[in-house]
Amino acid sequence: MLVKVCQLCGKLAPVTYTCRQCKRQVCEACFKHEVHVCSECYSHLKQEMPLLTFPLKLFLLGFALVFVGMIFLIASSILGGNVETTTGIIIFVGPIPIILGSGPYSIFAILLATILAVLGVVFFLLLRK
Repeated sequence: MLVKVCQLCGKLAPVTYTCRQCKRQVCEACFKHEVHVCSECYSHLKQEMPLLTFPLKLFLLGFALVFVGMIFLIASSILGGNVETTTGIIIFVGPIPIILGSGPYSIFAILLATILAVLGVVFFLLLRK
């Protein structure tokens, strides 16, 4: 362990960390481990980071669509009375899909669920880091 002067705070301390952005050698107190930058660069990064990132916006959009869909289902069951229901669902257990469906148009519901599941996997693979 090398004892040097921290290039950020100026204290004589073990300097074991290098900022990923500005390349300064800093001590433990001046280093942010979660993003691997010094505290000064971290304050600049916090100001530049948007509150809602694209993956978070996609998550919120999906959550809102599920919520609105449930409201429609509740409203149709209350107002509709005797209506035939068609369902289709895909459950992934690891890489193995379990496909279930019921009702007169279950083939279309299963097809729609399959398309949405494939789109979900594609978006997951494209947006992961």
